[in-house]
Amino acid sequence: MADLALVHDHAAVTSAPAPQAVLVVNDRRRIAEANEAACELIALSRDEIVGRRLDALLVPEMRIRLGHVWSAFAEAGGHAGPFALATGVEVQISLTPNLMPDRHLLVLAPISAGPPDPAHAEASHQEPKQPAGVRPPSARELEVLTLLAGGATDPQIAKRLGLSPATVQTHVRNAKAKLGARTRAQAVALVLERGLIHV
Repeated sequence: MADLALVHDHAAVTSAPAPQAVLVVNDRRRIAEANEAACELIALSRDEIVGRRLDALLVPEMRIRLGHVWSAFAEAGGHAGPFALATGVEVQISLTPNLMPDRHLLVLAPISAGPPDPAHAEASHQEPKQPAGVRPPSARELEVLTLLAGGATDPQIAKRLGLSPATVQTHVRNAKAKLGARTRAQAVALVLERGLIHV
């Protein structure tokens, strides 16, 4: 149950739109948590996904490839693709390593295969939805969370943005409060799910 707090409060995710498919995986590539968008993309229920190895969601020939890139992913994070899911959907995988010990944030982004659907394009220009009563983080707080999602440390973020590490920590603390998040990892997962940032 601790992993539910890592990604989100499960009840909140089931009632809110989740534009990005987010998984939490451990060092052994076993899935510890999945949001609603991930369940829809993978075409399995949360109960069917949690506990499985990430490899089992891919077509067999992609499992070997994932094994080759995993060590680099786990060290520094990054993006790789395309990977073909067992459902036939091709995805780009983005990994933010070690948001907590033995927990990595994985975002699965479908790779479109053709011209965009006009109805979908119109919907993508709408503002991301915020749950009622929740203030969105400021632009600077989102900038800090984006860099955090990319695997940057507080000192790295401070150097890149010309801030002190203490100011970076203040931005993270304020963003967590506005989002109702208990941890940095949960704050990152929430802004990803709500479409406020993209990795």
